[in-house]
Amino acid sequence: LLVLLILIHYRKCVSMNESIPTDGVYMSDSNTNVKDAPAFHENPYCKALNNAKDIQFDHADVEGNAQNGPVVRLSFASLFDALGTCLKDESSVLLLYSLVHGNCDFQEYVLVRTDLDTLLMPILEMLYNASRKTSNQIYMLLIILLILSQDSTFNASVHKLVLPSVPWYQERLMHQTSLGSLMVVVLIRTIKYNLSKLRDVYLHTNCLAILANMGPHAHRLSAYASQRLVSLFDMLSRKYAKLAELKNDKALKVMSDQMEADIISDDMSTELHIYTDFLRIVLEIINAILTYALPRNPEVVYAIL
Repeated sequence: LLVLLILIHYRKCVSMNESIPTDGVYMSDSNTNVKDAPAFHENPYCKALNNAKDIQFDHADVEGNAQNGPVVRLSFASLFDALGTCLKDESSVLLLYSLVHGNCDFQEYVLVRTDLDTLLMPILEMLYNASRKTSNQIYMLLIILLILSQDSTFNASVHKLVLPSVPWYQERLMHQTSLGSLMVVVLIRTIKYNLSKLRDVYLHTNCLAILANMGPHAHRLSAYASQRLVSLFDMLSRKYAKLAELKNDKALKVMSDQMEADIISDDMSTELHIYTDFLRIVLEIINAILTYALPRNPEVVYAIL
């Protein structure tokens, strides 16, 4: 697995005296000058993985598109099951990320599976134990969830899949809770952990984006998940109010030194702006549930009231 990951992620840089091929070049930043931007040779291993097909389908392409060269054929069912048993290992998470991000066929296969808990339960358990993980590991897990949550079928499926129990969740006994409710609880827990420890805006935004994708499709969200969602809004609004008050107090205290006042004002304004965005997204999530899924979510209404 480690050798495979090195092969698919290694990029050989094109040297200055080499002619840059017109196709198959990865540019690191589209905004930089073409002459200054590093160019990379196409990676055949990465291309092979991204174009891999499920062995269950006929060799003829379903859409009638001609394939250039031989295509790697894998058993997506075996791969799905194997990943489900090995996801506690960081290298397995990176392979799943590479497949979901790069291979459209595998991503579609994952989305149509009815046993999504095979992949999602290990991912949620790792996010639950976020304090033992590095930021990079948390990012990969969240981006996998973010990619999957862009699909409406996925969002509908996770809310309808009921889990008999969640043995690794310590704070509360969870019986007959939906996978969607568990996702909401774990994502909010990750947000609160990030606020207190990592304080990473990008990580925060990813968590909220997943919840925003799930919002319109919420179905019978549990009382606990609903309460956690409302308490998240309450916590962010209190933090926002405290920051606004602190900004005003500090500005008044250092009015005599205008330069220092300006620096403090800028720092506070940036943090206030971040919390304003967070609050706006949480309001959008609650609004989406009330707008599109109100009859199916009485617990959310109860928690808000």
